Amino acid sequence: MVFSELLDQTEAVSRALVGAGIEAGSSVVTLVGNHPIFFPVLAACMEVGAAIVPLGEATDAEARSVVDRSAAAAVITDRPLPLDAVSELTVGDGISLLSFGRAKGSKSYGESVVLKLTSGSTDVPKAAIAHVQHIVNDGAHIIEAMGIGPDDVNLACIPLSHSYAIGNIAMPLLLQGTAVALRQSFNPSQFVSDVESSGSTVFPGVPFMFERLRVQDVERLPSRLRLLITAGARVDPATVRWFQERHGRKVHSFYGSSETGGITYDDSEDVGDPLHVGRPMPETRVEIRDADPTGTGRIFVAGTAVASGYAHEDPGELDRGFADGGFITGDLGYRDAQGRLVLTGRVSLMVNVAGRKVDPAEVERVLVHLPEVIDAHVIGASCDHRGQQLVAFVISKIALTPIAMRQRCAKVLSPHKIPRRFIFLDQFPIDSRGKMDHRALAALASDQER
Repeated sequence: MVFSELLDQTEAVSRALVGAGIEAGSSVVTLVGNHPIFFPVLAACMEVGAAIVPLGEATDAEARSVVDRSAAAAVITDRPLPLDAVSELTVGDGISLLSFGRAKGSKSYGESVVLKLTSGSTDVPKAAIAHVQHIVNDGAHIIEAMGIGPDDVNLACIPLSHSYAIGNIAMPLLLQGTAVALRQSFNPSQFVSDVESSGSTVFPGVPFMFERLRVQDVERLPSRLRLLITAGARVDPATVRWFQERHGRKVHSFYGSSETGGITYDDSEDVGDPLHVGRPMPETRVEIRDADPTGTGRIFVAGTAVASGYAHEDPGELDRGFADGGFITGDLGYRDAQGRLVLTGRVSLMVNVAGRKVDPAEVERVLVHLPEVIDAHVIGASCDHRGQQLVAFVISKIALTPIAMRQRCAKVLSPHKIPRRFIFLDQFPIDSRGKMDHRALAALASDQER
C-alpha cells in the first residue's frame, strides 16, 4: 500500500463512519489484528473526532465486555462477532463496520482520542485517555529520540493495538511516511528472511522475541537492519550482550507505558551493568519519588505525551496515579551518575507474558466463577520462552486436569491470559500472620517445574 492508497482508504472509512451515524465523541472499538486497515481506521477516527479503542487478541466475551463498558457506537472487525448490531458495512477486504444505532451512547470521552487499554478487559477494563495531540507528541518524541526517518522500514510483529506499536509504528507512518512491513506474528525461524524480503531497517520488539532469536542462534542479521528496540519488560542483559558480541548490534531499551507514552530511551552503544533504559524522551520529565536511602523509589513522569486520565464507569472514581500534572507509575528505579534510569522492580503485580501485560486478579476472577472451583490464586513465574508465565493454584470440588481447566478458560480468556500451569491443592499455605504464604506458593511452583 502506498501513501495515496492510505489516504483513499482513510477517506473511505471516514465516510463509512459518518454514514453509520458516528459523531465526534463517539467511541469505536477496533478488532482487526495486524491488518493494513488499522492505519486508515486510526486516521479516520481522528478525522471524525471519534474515540478509538484498539483491542488486541480477544475472545468474543472480552470483545463484548469492552463494547459494553465503553458504550461503543460501532466496532470495526475482521471476524464475525455475536453482537446486536443494527447495520453492517464493508470497509475493507474482510473488514466490517458494525453499528449499534447510537451516536455517543451514554459516554463521551472527548474528540479524537485513543483509549489505551492497560489491563484485563473481561472484568474491570482500565483505559488511559490519550488525546490526538498526546499521540502526535509521543510519535514525534520517538522519531527524534530514535532517529527514525521517512526512508526507514519498520518490521511490525508487535500487536498494532498496543500503545508501543501506536507510538513506534503507526505514528511514524502517519507523521512522515515511514513504511511498515506487517506480520501477523513473530516467527524467529523466518525473521532474517522477513527482514530481507521487506527491506526492514528498524525492528521494535519485546524481550521474548530477542531471547528467541538468541536461542535459535541466528547466524547473521541483514546489514540493512540498523536499529533493534526492545520494550514492554526488562530484557535479559545476557541477551543484549549476545547480540553485541555475536552481531555487533546493540538492542536498545525503550521504556514507556500506556498512561505516559515513551518515558526513556537508551541511544548508547555500550552494554553496561546494570542495564539501564536510558535518558528521558524529549519534552519529558522523570522524577524518583519516595526514594529510599539507595535512591530507589517510584517513577513519576510528566510531559506532553502523558494521557489526561482514565476512562471510568463511575464518574466519581479517582484517576489514581495521575497527579501533579503527570503520572506516577507502578515501577521502581533510580537514576545513575549519568542521569540514566535503571529499573529495579514493580509495585504492581502485573505479569508480562511475551510482551503482553496480564492482571492475575482478572484470571483469578474467571477461575473462581467456574462451578467446579472453590478458590484460585494466580502468580507470575519465569519462563525461558515467554519472559513470564501464569501459574494457577486451584482448590476444586472435583478432580480436574490442566487440560480441562485450559478448555474452560479458553471460552472467556485470550490465549496469553490462560495459565500455562495448574497446580491443584487441598488448601493454600498460610504464613504466621494467618495470611496466604506467597513465598510458599512461589517455591511450590518452582519445585513442581523441576
